[in-house]
Amino acid sequence: MIQKHFCLTLTLALGLSAGVGTVHAFSLGDAARVASSVATPGSSTAQSADLISKLTDLNVSTEQAVGGTSALLNLARNQLPGTDYSQLLSSVPALENLAGSTTGSQLGAVSGLLGKNNPLAGNAAQSEMTSLADVGSAFSTLGMDAGMVSQFAPVLLQFIGGQGVGQPLLGSLTSLWTGQPAG
Repeated sequence: MIQKHFCLTLTLALGLSAGVGTVHAFSLGDAARVASSVATPGSSTAQSADLISKLTDLNVSTEQAVGGTSALLNLARNQLPGTDYSQLLSSVPALENLAGSTTGSQLGAVSGLLGKNNPLAGNAAQSEMTSLADVGSAFSTLGMDAGMVSQFAPVLLQFIGGQGVGQPLLGSLTSLWTGQPAG
């Protein structure tokens, strides 16, 4: 339902931008704002938008926030046992919207329509996230300093913890995303 809602929202937004007589730039950030503006309060889409809003407070663009989150979640997908990753997504449905398997491909499709590249779209980028160094490279590809990973991780961990995810999964994510044992 969320994927369908997101696609419908993006289609509507793209249609509206194409119907305007003058040429206006329409970015993925515009699409994300449109999607979040029609999200039902409390829904996973609204929670995803809330998380992205918190990340943009780090002085990154919406695209960078989505891409950075996707990179960290794909590291979790590749490094956590499958049952832990499934538990994470079922406990925090808002993350599924940002995990790359849904949003990444949707943003990639929209990027293509807009003549832009989404460097993290598709399965190749997802399979490459096997270490923090890979995540740092993805951040660099998105135009961020690799050191931003250390700023993203606490925001994501706080969000995940606030959704009721506890130990040991939160500790595993902390170790994975910070390189430090959970304290």
